[in-house]
Amino acid sequence: MGAAGSAPPTSGAGGAGGGSAAGGRSTLPPLEGACMGYATRYWDCCKPHCGWSANVPGGSSALAACDQSNNSLGGDYDARSSCDGGGGTAYLCHGMVPWAVNDQLAYGYSAVASSATDICGKCYQLQFTGTSFNAGEDPGSAALSGKTMIVQAINIGGDVANGQFDISIPGGGVGMFNACSKQWGVPASELGGTYGGFLQQCKQEKGRTDHAALKSCVMQSCMNVFEARGLNELAAGCQWFVDWLQVADNPAVAYKEVACPSELANKGVKRTGPAGNACLR
Repeated sequence: MGAAGSAPPTSGAGGAGGGSAAGGRSTLPPLEGACMGYATRYWDCCKPHCGWSANVPGGSSALAACDQSNNSLGGDYDARSSCDGGGGTAYLCHGMVPWAVNDQLAYGYSAVASSATDICGKCYQLQFTGTSFNAGEDPGSAALSGKTMIVQAINIGGDVANGQFDISIPGGGVGMFNACSKQWGVPASELGGTYGGFLQQCKQEKGRTDHAALKSCVMQSCMNVFEARGLNELAAGCQWFVDWLQVADNPAVAYKEVACPSELANKGVKRTGPAGNACLR
């Protein structure tokens, strides 16, 4: 799915995570009293919703955006998004890619539904169920059974549903907006399906059930689009999708809000305040 950042309303908006937390632990206990949802993927290169200081709660810091060359814009939180049109120059920084802590735990960043309020910087533990939400007998989703991921919300999207975590994964599809072709100099035709990215295109070429062929196909796209251009952080995030997330197509998850690991907060939004326990609605 796709997600788009939005400039703050005149009254301000809110949400945001931080804390110290599940951080440093290599494994996490199973969730109890969890909500049910699913994970999708996108990378549109837009400045995310949480990049405007008015969209994060008082005492928390907004997410720094980057310029076209991936240089941080630091505290310039008013910089216009590259997806706003008319010369916007702020992009999602390449450092927002997901990464593996070990073979059972990973960290990353996500968009959530635009109906969510006070969301910026909140963190959620996702426990993969081993099934796909809507992709049938998906071998990648089956291979995820028992794995856990913690994501920090940094964006919202008008096409993101309640309980959906649209994880920032290079090559995951640009969705509603595409600033990536401009930032990277890559034709849209090389970015895979608008929704679904490299995996969607590979499923059209290789079929839906040959897991090894799908992983090999997506990995080749990671190399052709990112590694060949020296976009090393993006290449690593794309390869994480192959190696750790097993090219899972919209895997179902049990989820619950948790305190943010310092590793996520330090790179993302530094949110003050405790974690809640409400499902996303």
